[in-house]
Amino acid sequence: MISAVKEVFLERDGWQAMLDHHHQVFSSLQPGAGIGILPKTEFDSPEGEMLAWEAASGRLTAEYRTFKGFQEAGVDLLFVVDDEALEEILNKAREDPFAKMKQLIRNGNIVFYSMRAQNELLDLGFEDLIDVLGLPFQGACR
Repeated sequence: MISAVKEVFLERDGWQAMLDHHHQVFSSLQPGAGIGILPKTEFDSPEGEMLAWEAASGRLTAEYRTFKGFQEAGVDLLFVVDDEALEEILNKAREDPFAKMKQLIRNGNIVFYSMRAQNELLDLGFEDLIDVLGLPFQGACR
């Protein structure tokens, strides 16, 4: 039996609707730029399930990929989220999910990892998202 949180995570159409509704936050992303959403429960799994948001054709698309570790994540930013964060983000999908994400990052419900240096992220068009989420940078996770 799938938990309620897992059902929320697997609601691809809901995530896609959120991305489409808030497209302006992602409008400057270059094709191929990617963001991963990984449930905390999947982080330690040898092959966890990750939600990937990838820029293509002027929009972000939501799809699922296998997470086999940082080296093979295939995303530029990775957000590891607890169960509470998953539900709250999708519940705020039509309003302002990014204000909620910012709060959840500050509260420790979401831990983010940068797979690229800040200047590389800026070149890929992540400036708006970095500003909206108030992401602090220490350097790339390698």
